[in-house]
This record gives sequence, C-alpha cells and structure tokens, in this order.
Amino acid sequence: MEIGSIFEIDPAAVGKGGITEALHLAHVGKYGKKQCCFTASGREAIELALISLEREKPDISKCCLMPAYMCDCVFLPFLHLGWKLVFYPVDRDLETAGEELFRLAFSHDAGLIFVHPYYGADTCTGLRRQLAALRKKGVLVMEDVTQSYYLDHACGDADFVVGSLRKWYAVPDGGFAVSDLPLAEDVLEPGEEYARQRLAPLVQKWEYLQEKERRTGGALTAGWLPKKSEYLKQNRALEHTLDCYRGVRRMSHISAEILSKVNEEEACRQRAENYDTLYDRICGMKRFWPVLFREEAQAPLYLPVYAKERDSLQRFLAKHGVYAPVLWPVGEENREVLGGNEAYIFEHMLALPIDQRYGDAEMEQIAEVLALYEKQPVIGIRADANETVAAGHMMRCITIAQQIIKMGGQVLFITADGQADDMLSRAEMEHVCLHTRWDHMEEELPVLREVVQLAGIRTLLVDSYQVTPAYFEELREFVKAACIDDCFEQVFPVDALINYNAYHTRFPYEEIYGDKTKLLLGTDYVPLREEFGVTKIKDAPKEKKFFSVLLASGGGDAHNAILGILQRVVQMQELKTVVFHVVVGAYHPQGDAIEAFAGTCENVKVHRPCHDMAGLMADCDAAVSAAGTMLFELCAMQVPTVFFQSADNQRYDREFFEEEERMLFAGDIRRDREGCIGAVCEGLKRLVFDTALRERMAGRLARVTDGLGAERIAGEIMKL
Repeated sequence: MEIGSIFEIDPAAVGKGGITEALHLAHVGKYGKKQCCFTASGREAIELALISLEREKPDISKCCLMPAYMCDCVFLPFLHLGWKLVFYPVDRDLETAGEELFRLAFSHDAGLIFVHPYYGADTCTGLRRQLAALRKKGVLVMEDVTQSYYLDHACGDADFVVGSLRKWYAVPDGGFAVSDLPLAEDVLEPGEEYARQRLAPLVQKWEYLQEKERRTGGALTAGWLPKKSEYLKQNRALEHTLDCYRGVRRMSHISAEILSKVNEEEACRQRAENYDTLYDRICGMKRFWPVLFREEAQAPLYLPVYAKERDSLQRFLAKHGVYAPVLWPVGEENREVLGGNEAYIFEHMLALPIDQRYGDAEMEQIAEVLALYEKQPVIGIRADANETVAAGHMMRCITIAQQIIKMGGQVLFITADGQADDMLSRAEMEHVCLHTRWDHMEEELPVLREVVQLAGIRTLLVDSYQVTPAYFEELREFVKAACIDDCFEQVFPVDALINYNAYHTRFPYEEIYGDKTKLLLGTDYVPLREEFGVTKIKDAPKEKKFFSVLLASGGGDAHNAILGILQRVVQMQELKTVVFHVVVGAYHPQGDAIEAFAGTCENVKVHRPCHDMAGLMADCDAAVSAAGTMLFELCAMQVPTVFFQSADNQRYDREFFEEEERMLFAGDIRRDREGCIGAVCEGLKRLVFDTALRERMAGRLARVTDGLGAERIAGEIMKL
C-alpha cells in the first residue's frame, strides 16, 4: 500500500456544494473567539488576519517576530503587505527561550509576534509568560496551529489564531482565521474555481489507488503508471499557483460540505492512536529518532523524526511506498539567519505520515520499512588525503559512499590523521580518526579492530597504496574487506577488488583470484561523481572570443607541473588568446605560488577550490591533466585532452588513452620535466588549431564510460 502524500478524494463523497448553514468545526470553535472566517488556505488566513489587524490598529509597528524554523510560504503575506520580518531562534527541541523573544521584541519595536506550536505539542509553553507581558504593552500575537490543530491547551492569549484545514482533511481547499477583532471579510474573493481545479488531482489519486488495489498484487500496467506522475505534477503546479496568489479567497462550498460531514473526534482519535503505535515501534532506533517525547504531542499533523541521513531515509521510504515530506525547505528570507540548531532541523527532520486515512496495518508497514532501513549495513571506508596522498583517492571514496547512502546503507570514513577532516565534513560524511601513521598501516590494526566492532561495520573498503597482504589477512579476521587496486603489484586476500582502469586486461586477475574474490574490473566501474553521471553532449558551438583550456594535475602535483606548464604556455605567441582555467586542490603544495603567478596574467583564472568541475569542463574546449580518475571525467564531458604521467600507478593509462587517439600523451613528468612540458604545449597547439581532431576525440571519449560506476561499486559492496 502507498502511504502518505496528498489526500485522495472519492468523487462519490463530493456533493454539489449545497451547504446552506454556516460551517461549524468544534476544533475551530474551541478558541472561543468572536469572529471566524474560513479561507481557501492557511496562507490566505494569515493574509486576512494581517489586513484585519492593520485596519483595527493602523498605527501598529509593521515588524513581526517570526520563528527561524518556519515554512517559507508563511512569509509571503507579510512581504505582500510590507512587513519587516525578524527571526527568533528555535532549538532542536523546537522551543525558544522567552528572554530572547522579549529582547528582540523591544530592540526591534515589534508590533506582532508570530508563534507556531510544532507537531501537536505546545512547544511555545516557555514563551507564554513573556507573550502575556508583551501583549500588555500593546504587542499583538498571531498563533498558527497548522501542525497542532487538535492541541487543546494553547492559543488562549493569541489575538489571531490561523491554520490550514486542507492539511488535515480530504478537501481541495480550506483554512481559517479566528479573532476577537473584526475580520475584513469584505476583501474575500470567491474560491470555487481554484477548488474545482485542485479537486481534479485529488480525485485522480483516488482513482489511481483504486485501480492499483484491483490489480493482482497491486501491479499496474505501463499505461496506468503515468497517471500518478500526472496528478502529482498537476498538484505541484496548483500549489505554486497558490503561493503566487495575491489576495484572499473564501473557502469553497465543496470543501465546506465535505467538512460538515467530518467526524473530527474520530479523526483526532485515529491520529493519536497512529502516533502512539508508530512511536512505540521506532523508539530505540539509532539512525533516526523522534523529535518530541511521546506524551508531549496530541494527535499531530505528522510524527517528526531526526535522521542522521535524512535524504537517504526519505528515498528509502519512498522506494517502499511510504511518502514522508520534508518540512520545510529553507526560504530566502530566513536562510541567512539560521543558527546551528535551525540548520540542523531543516537538514535532518523528516515527517512520518500518521493521518486518519490509516490504522494499525499501515503503521505496522511503516515500522517494518523503518526497521529494514535501520538494519542496512554499515560500510567502513579506510582512506587518507594529505600532502603526499592525492585528494583524488578520498574524492572517489566519497563518491562511492554517496551511492551507498542513497541505497540506504550507512558509511563511516576512517582516517589515520585529521588532514582530511574538512573535506569529509564538507561532504557531510561521518568520520573517525585513528591517530596513527598513514604510511605504516599494519600498526593501526588493533585500534582499527575496535572502531570496526564499535561501529558495527560489516564491510571495509580500503583505498591506499600502503596496504599489504598481511594487513588484509588480519583485517578479514573481523570484517569483510574490499580494496581499490590499480597496480597489481601484490595479491591481496580480499572479498572484492576494484580496478576500473581499461588496462586491467594486462593483468591476470581472473587466473590469480579465481572465484575467491568478487572482481569489479573495467571502465563500467569508474567512480565518477553524480555531476558526470550522464554523458553530456555539448551544445552547438557558440561564438566565443577565446579558446578555453582546463589545467589540472591532481592534489599532490609533487613535480610542480601546473606552474611549469603555465610559465611556458603564457610565453607562446600561438597561445596568447587562450584562457587557462587552473584547478588547484586543497593540498596543492604550490597553490599560493600559482595564484601569485596567475595574478600577473590576464588569461589565467585559478579555481581554488573548484565547486563545479563538470560545469567548468563543459565550458572548456580542451584540457591538460595528469593521468588518473580525472581523465574519465573528461571522457564523460567529451573534452579533448593532453595528459601526462606523474605517478607509477598511471603508467598504463598511456596505452588506453593513446589508442585511437582518444587523448594526446605528453610523457612522464618525473623523468623529463622540461620535455614533458614541451610536449604538453605542442599537444595544446594541435588541439587549438585542429577542429576536426577535437571533434573526433570527443566522439571517442563519449564511448569510454557512462558515469554509473560508483553506483555499481556501491551495489556490489552492499551485497558482500
């Protein structure tokens, strides 16, 4: 069964909108306000409240204090009406310190405070005393109960209470605003047309689910599946239309008639029961955990959880038919004011569906999927990056890790020292440091064993030239082992071995390893980042003033190739109009010197670091690169390239990339630096002036890799 996403509506339950008496909902009436108005949405209820407030309090200071954790659509009515927003902090328990609210109210001369009890709990309890004091000083309060509609003990002192009803019930539109102040009902516009439009995808979803239920095993024919994407696309378009609408519409008669028949107490009871059932099942899980204590929430909109890898969890749930939304995306207005707590909420919170459409069976289904996710394997990755070990080793491991996480697995990076901490943190990878010597790996085995066992690691992927067969012999006593080996200088006792280079055919892998080791060999396993995942055909040539060349040599560049090449090419008359885009890695030993030299040359641009390598490659007409994984990235982007060797493990790249003139080889810079640099310059001249050569090379490069190697490696490692 599919669980979650937009409400479906049985067309048989939709009347003609012929309700004649005023709609009354007990959970709207409980606030005890004199005025009540039903609108098309919660956002429009806020706009109605603001219009009414300005009429009744024309001298009010149009500054509103707003929680930093909030849906960006809430900001829109304030911005439409010219209000200034000042954001107050929210901690990871979804609470705010009352003293801070008090300080902000006075320092900004706030006329209004917007509060939002989250997920069925009165997370504003700590603010109530300060709110009461501020109201005595003339500051008004607006409370949004969109996540806590059934909460009993809240809102008593709010001047306006607003909320969305379409988030709680199967209606095409619906929101409300209540207040003791007069509401500006004269501004309300008809909402029937929008409601009819939005009813269509909700009915289509009902029809889709009915058809799916009728078919054997819930399977759908190919002709029926597009209907799902069709109604979802239509619904997204209507949501966008709602956000862009400037005005306030009255709730439709269609929704009013549906709501008049709703059993609110039964819906409240079912939500509360679902919440308790699911909460009990997920307590104690380690990859995600409830945001609130069970007793705090009262039949909330969703059951919110924090997840270590929120996006991974969301994808895993969707793969198993459970659609859990992210609440909310960060808005442009609050992006710059987010502190660590709010950023954590936005990045790690996921909302699990518990609404009244479902019962014990559906909660059991969600719990089973979550338990399956919890049991997904922990994969360890042992790699380093420093002044000696090029960053490319760590980057390819990060790329593989990202695919493992997408498949629902967990990843823990293990390093000898802290030199790669920043790189791993930027990639949002969990990591631990052994505090050992990176070039004496056998010494680390005792502490590595402790880390592996403590973290529950099932398989360890090792990417290092420092490993030995003895290292793997001992390692396999306590964990499955995989390694990346592109040299074939030793035979490693491992469960899986990866050599994604085309030259793997030079070595007798199958004869030596036989069936004892899973072999992942050849360019089908090149671990390119997602930005290179689909071969990108360049657009038709555009009129360009300058010919652009990408220049890179990996993170180490021990032989100072980049600076040497730059110093030579800028002196060549034939290349005077060429613009060089130089990529300098975080550990490049000559990074400062390269930037200083580039400062003296108008046609040299330094990217330190480069945040969009695929985009930069797409903008370049040619490239110069050291051999290594970057050559495969250039293949995916079809960039004609001159390459050179700078390490032992690159010595076989020449054979493959020179074949069919896929790329131009300039030699080994370690053996003849000046000769290699000269060959690079000659190769560049060929590429600059020979358009036909570049076109032939681009076509051959496109056939080298499809960019899905990291996904294939991740899948095989997960199976070990």
